[in-house]
Amino acid sequence: MLIRAVTFDLWNTLLTSVPGGLEIRRRHWQEVIDERKLDIPAELLWGVLSILPDRFETEWRAGRHYGPERALEECFVAFGDRLEGGDHQALADAFDFASYQLRVRSVPDAADVLSAVARSGVAVGIISDTNLAIGRHLRTYLDEHGILEHVAFAAFSDEVGVYKPDPTIFRAAMNGLGIDDPTTIVHVGDLKRTDVAGARAMGMGTVRFRGALDDLEDGAEADHVIDCLADLSGLFPELVAGP
Repeated sequence: MLIRAVTFDLWNTLLTSVPGGLEIRRRHWQEVIDERKLDIPAELLWGVLSILPDRFETEWRAGRHYGPERALEECFVAFGDRLEGGDHQALADAFDFASYQLRVRSVPDAADVLSAVARSGVAVGIISDTNLAIGRHLRTYLDEHGILEHVAFAAFSDEVGVYKPDPTIFRAAMNGLGIDDPTTIVHVGDLKRTDVAGARAMGMGTVRFRGALDDLEDGAEADHVIDCLADLSGLFPELVAGP
């Protein structure tokens, strides 16, 4: 098959998140609470923040976009009349700042693999669902790990407005990469429901990467399954850059 582009999922395909994101957000919000002398006890603060992962999971699986704006709205409702004036903006700013402070690691060989693909003349794209950390945050982490420079276009769900497997986000990536034939694209991701099903419905080739997280949910399997991103070169020799 002629390959003109390879698109990658982000979480558990190129980057992994180290647990502790809620604690980072709690710490930044506690600083605002202390500075502004807000009547928000520690148990209320943690209780409100701790429901966000489940809220995201529910909405994500239902295909309803759930990002910082909705999360903040729900948190502020829970805080009720304990907030006034500029409290909302101060908390929103701290929440946003915290998304740049997460602990994120690169999947082994991610930067090298994307570099090799790009140098071979094949376009590199990203198709990623986002949660409380959105596209502009995630680009900073990709840049920190030497990955962003190899990416020709990234379609993030908060910028497109839908989650995978909605075809809209895959089409956005195709348009951004300037490719109109999905059969010339291979998509690499970790999840059957979003990555494999969404890409296959578009007519793309599919590769499931299980090196960071092995998806054991039911669903059609990808055309190929790999444990290391470097294994892509064995599946598609044309992705290896020449001397």
